[in-house]
Amino acid sequence: MFNKLYCAAFEQAGVVSRGTLMLDKPLLLDKPLLLLGLLALAPRVLCAQSSAPDTPEPGSVEEIARATTEARFLSPWVAYLPASASVVSPRTFLHRIPGAPGELVNSSTAYGYCRALAGSSARVRLFTIGRSEEGRDIVMLAIADEKGIQELERLRAATAALADPRTTDAAAAERIVASARPIYYFNAALHSDETGSTESVLELAYRLAVSEQPMIRRIRENLVVLINPVSNPDGRDKQVEWFYRFLKGRTDLASLPRQAPPYWSKYAFVDINRDAHQQVHETTKAVFRMFREWHPQVVHDLHESVALLLTWNGTGPINRYVDPLTYAERLELSFHEVQALTGLGMPGVWTWNFGDDFAHLYLDAIATNHNSDGRGYETFGNGTAETLIPEQPGEESTVEWYRPLPPPPQKTFSWSARDNVNYNETAMLAALDESAQQSKSLLRNFYLKALHSWRKGLEQAPHAFLIPDGQGDPTRVAQLVARLLAQGIEVQRAAADLTLREGTFPAGTYVVRLDQPYRNYAVDLLAPQDYPRDAGEPYDDVSWELPAHYHLAAIPTADPRVRAAKLAPLSAAPHPQGAVSGGGPVYLLKDSGQEGLLEARYQLARFRISIAERAFTANGAEYPPGSWILAPQAGLAAALHEAAAKLGLEFTSSASVPEVASHAAPVPRLGLWVPWADTDTIGWARYSLDQRHIPYVYVRDEDIRAGKLRDRYDVVLYGHVDLELAEQIQGIPRAWGPMPFKKTSSTPSLGTPAESDDITGGIGWSGLAELQRFVDAGGLLITLGSGSMLPLEGGMVRGVRRESGGVPRSTQGGGGAAAAASQSAATRTPGAHLRVSFARPDHPIAYGYSARTHVFRQNFTVYSIPRRWLRMAYCTTCLDGPLDPSGVVLEWGDRVGAPLVVSGQAWGAEGLIGHPAILDLRSGAGHVIAFNFNPLHRDLNRGDQRMLWNAIINWRAILAGR
Repeated sequence: MFNKLYCAAFEQAGVVSRGTLMLDKPLLLDKPLLLLGLLALAPRVLCAQSSAPDTPEPGSVEEIARATTEARFLSPWVAYLPASASVVSPRTFLHRIPGAPGELVNSSTAYGYCRALAGSSARVRLFTIGRSEEGRDIVMLAIADEKGIQELERLRAATAALADPRTTDAAAAERIVASARPIYYFNAALHSDETGSTESVLELAYRLAVSEQPMIRRIRENLVVLINPVSNPDGRDKQVEWFYRFLKGRTDLASLPRQAPPYWSKYAFVDINRDAHQQVHETTKAVFRMFREWHPQVVHDLHESVALLLTWNGTGPINRYVDPLTYAERLELSFHEVQALTGLGMPGVWTWNFGDDFAHLYLDAIATNHNSDGRGYETFGNGTAETLIPEQPGEESTVEWYRPLPPPPQKTFSWSARDNVNYNETAMLAALDESAQQSKSLLRNFYLKALHSWRKGLEQAPHAFLIPDGQGDPTRVAQLVARLLAQGIEVQRAAADLTLREGTFPAGTYVVRLDQPYRNYAVDLLAPQDYPRDAGEPYDDVSWELPAHYHLAAIPTADPRVRAAKLAPLSAAPHPQGAVSGGGPVYLLKDSGQEGLLEARYQLARFRISIAERAFTANGAEYPPGSWILAPQAGLAAALHEAAAKLGLEFTSSASVPEVASHAAPVPRLGLWVPWADTDTIGWARYSLDQRHIPYVYVRDEDIRAGKLRDRYDVVLYGHVDLELAEQIQGIPRAWGPMPFKKTSSTPSLGTPAESDDITGGIGWSGLAELQRFVDAGGLLITLGSGSMLPLEGGMVRGVRRESGGVPRSTQGGGGAAAAASQSAATRTPGAHLRVSFARPDHPIAYGYSARTHVFRQNFTVYSIPRRWLRMAYCTTCLDGPLDPSGVVLEWGDRVGAPLVVSGQAWGAEGLIGHPAILDLRSGAGHVIAFNFNPLHRDLNRGDQRMLWNAIINWRAILAGR
């Protein structure tokens, strides 16, 4: 049978007529050779059509051809816009084609077109699925044939029923499959400088709504397609305004200024795509809300980075808690896309060789973790709407089994915004048509994956995880349970004592039974990770174990009797109420590791609080160091009741102040320095402080340069940044300045959450000197992660040497050179939980912790134990001075000899064990606290946060050397 693919290919090659679709130039460079290649392709590879029965919208063929830089970068599927007498086209609405050179659509215009499309087509409906941090709607289109739109509620109910095999048996599932449709969701514009996806999906939505091509009709009749055109509208609008202010009309890549504004969303930049486990950002919440309401079989996220289109599949290792059917479906779809676009003569389409498949913490993983398929593309975006001659980093120009038709060599071609749209939209159509032809298999597999997960919980150990409530900090326990519930994982609570093989657990213990559809994800979150030592370099974190992040125990049980226990299901996140016992006049708070003490201290800011430096006994109870003592004060009792109820703290009263060494803990004036060159990771610090209602001053580079820091701040916090030392000092190149980031009539979205007349230049050497003056004048500077490079290597404190490593950047997307210092080091800890020991267990930072604990560490620089001086010249008497370990508060490794790794993996452990994890170093009248890890990593490692909170709460004692 003369296959559709052959038809389209022959049409492109000029062998048969193209019907009413005529292209100006041939799309094939070597027609006979390509035809031979096409004859070898499997007959099910799709193409779908000449333009008939569609009639191209007048002018659309010519405009698309002009905006496409080379004929091989265009497919016949998207070479025209189908005309419609009743449905408004994007070309009519925007007064241009999507992907027109030098133009970008903002969120309000994109949403305006979506509303116009839904208002003029019976095949389209519009939904609002969320609202951004800055108050913009997050909208979604649903597209199907008229019958599908009329039956959306039934179709949603069908996929929901297939998601739970406990209420839908195999026979019922097969009946549902017979009349149901897969739901395929596209997510656009998550990373705001990846600008092409919004333009692509707006055109795709129109094409799906109006085209009468057999392929399009097949998609409409067999699927429900969901499209989120602007998933991060705050970032989209900032990026569009930035383009028109700084980039429009500039086509020389070498002379372009910074291509993205310093902020996209309120808190995150790139890390908005590292939020699947936490659901912190409104974008993530909106997509998860969509997932709960629609249960789509595919969540497909659209990104840009490498040439010319990569369809995601990692090289491995793979995550064993993802059902094999998911991997099989993803591979089938990806290779189908490679085959289809390669068959159309489009070079540079490939799969597999990008990242790993171990960590599923990205937005698409909302699907992967919940028995659906998480997918994505990386297309070759310019970061601008202008046409450029790209300098593609990496070596993607060789023929490989996963890349049969490589992209052209770098610097040999131009790439336009329309080229990007052509690739994106053609691949999406290929994926949709394959899904339409495999619709029943997708639905059956969706049911089978849930069935497999549930059956494992019944038939395999562990059968449950038990999370005791009494683990020092009931609020942190409740927070972990809340995270599980937010993921749709069912949690119950023991109504009575529970005796199992592993021991007796008291009433109130939280129980995660594993006979549930999301069993696999529950185990993945609650059990340690073990990244293979012989595997390649991971793309991101290799540990995300929630009990390790929260410093809590979740005990797996192999006892199936747990299913017969008397358990009460939780319908909402728990909230410990706390208590205030007794009538005072003195009140005590036992330090049992509560994470909420920083928030409590600021809530009680008007009251005097002393902190015990030694253990003591009061009223027969033992109180460890770090416990609070509140002497009699007016209004104290009422304030404590409020704090206890809000934060789950338990205050007890005493007749008198205990006799124990203590220090005052006044509330500090806190400044948070956020460099304009990298706002991403410190955005998580801002989020953590905001969530705890901690007042702080946002400190910009220019504020550092202005000096007089000690007059304004007691503590300056400088978080982890993805910058080397020189970048931290010099910031964004001054050659690009002045580069304002502020609200104007033409840039109404800029200037939030902070503004500047010029974001270039960093703090400079003068700013570094001002930080030195701040510390020397009695200030406390706290640095996290790579931010610790600044004081340790910038000369603010002396005696510490970098031994290995660098900034923990990714090698993907051309980041290999930048990441080399970190990822080629012998000692590597790419996002793992590692054991540590307190070298100074009496230090205030140690309050609430045992002498041996663990923290989460990425691939940070390894620093030496301080010396009294470092070598000043090459001579016998000029060598390094003696070791001075007095500044080491916390060191890497377990002093009793337990393995370094708690969860994840580490290479070259011997190069890390015994080295500083936290340093407390004096300079003048002040101190520098340098963390060799980031205790505020993406709002995940909440058990580490108390160390930072301790430093802030006890700032004055640290400065006094207590």
